[in-house]
Parts: sequence; structure tokens; C-alpha cells
Amino acid sequence: MQRRKGTDYRTYRFSAKELTRAIAEGTAAGAVIIWLCYRSMRFLPLLVPVTAVYLLLKRQSLAAARRMQMNLHFKEFLSSLHTGMAAGYSLENGVRAAERDLEKIYGGDDPLVLELKEIVRQMSFQRPAEVLFRDLGNRSGVEDIQSFGEVLMIAKRTGGDMGEILESAWRNLCEKIDTREEIETVLASRRYEQQVMSMMPAGVLLYLQVSFGDFLDPLYGNTAGVLVMTACLLVWTASWLWGRHMVQNAISQL
Repeated sequence: MQRRKGTDYRTYRFSAKELTRAIAEGTAAGAVIIWLCYRSMRFLPLLVPVTAVYLLLKRQSLAAARRMQMNLHFKEFLSSLHTGMAAGYSLENGVRAAERDLEKIYGGDDPLVLELKEIVRQMSFQRPAEVLFRDLGNRSGVEDIQSFGEVLMIAKRTGGDMGEILESAWRNLCEKIDTREEIETVLASRRYEQQVMSMMPAGVLLYLQVSFGDFLDPLYGNTAGVLVMTACLLVWTASWLWGRHMVQNAISQL
């Protein structure tokens, strides 16, 4: 039986609803930027690159959020698998029991539950569990799942005590995930601060436009004003992207 090609969780494909919403959000953001910086319909073509960049960043954000969710749910899987094997289950039966447990907790539409269902189905065709988990680890882009797949491969090759090896792997991976969750909680506030600080220039500009519109009139409707506002927009964009990169880089190092 030929195995279907699995989902690559390192990328993200929008659903029709998500794509429509993201385009609307990107277009709205572009319209606000054009109004704040130029107040001219001549710059409406800027909506295209702004929306395109927004779609790219949104796609990356959704992919990262899905991988993070899968990593957290994988911790529950490891806990359930460890409990089953401690009760005397084989690896295969432990995976089946853990899959049922996770479905009760997260529902049948959860990405990890769907992957575990496919692993269980493939095991019924005598495909080795370690090969299936290694494949999931490679597609998921989640380091802990990759590590688990490697542990299973080594355990099978060396013929060691599978229960003891899995218990050690479960303990180590759970400690690592717990540490990552604690650090992520701290970084969440930093991410929020970065977002607020990035929006401050736009907020100040909006306040000035609403409260002291005449003060900014010299910046609109002339070449010098366009150049100044464009330079400010480029500096703001570069600083926002750099701040976003630093936060995401810190998260990726967890």
C-alpha cells in the first residue's frame, strides 16, 4: 500500500476564507498607510505590495502558530504514550491508545490527531512506527518530534529496552517543552511591547492629523513632502521588520 503524501507543516496554505480575510486586512492596512503618509489616490498602487507583504507575513505567522500548537499537543501525546507503555503496552498499542486520548482532548480535527490517525493506519499495514514518526518529524519542522523519531530509530537499531528508552526520552522532552513554555510566556510580553512600539509612530501621526491637521499640510501635495514621508515610511518599515525578526529569532532559539 502506497502512503499518501503528508502535510508539510513548515509552510501554510490559506483556506478560501482565511485568504479572503487576509487580503481584506492587508488592503485595509495599505489604505491606512497611504492615507497617513500621502493623502493621495495616486499612491493606491501601493496597496498591491503592502497586501502581498502582509499575506507573506501572515502565512509565516500561521505556520509558526500551528507548529507551536503541535509541539504542545505532542507533549500530551508523550505523556499518554508513557502511561500506556508503563502499563505494559507495546509501542504500537501505546500509540493507538495515545491517539484515542488526544482525540478526546483536542477533537478529531486537530493536526496532530490527524497525523496520529494516519500513523495508526499505516502501522496496520506493517509500516514501522519509528519510520512514520521520523517522517512526521521531518515534515512538522518541530524539533521535539524529530528528536522522538530519532530516539525510536536508535532504540530499534540497538535493540535496547524500549520502555526504558522511551521513559527517558519522555522525561527529557517534557522538561524541554516545559522550559520552552516558560520562556515563551516571558517573550509574549516582549512581543506585545514590540508591536505596541511599532504602532506608536502611526498613532502619533494619526493624532496629529486629527488634532492639528494644518500643522502637517506642508507634507502633502508636493514632491518634498512625498520624499520626506517616503523616507519615514521606509525607516519605520525597516525598524518594524528588524524588531519582528529579533523576537522571532529569540523564539526559534528556544
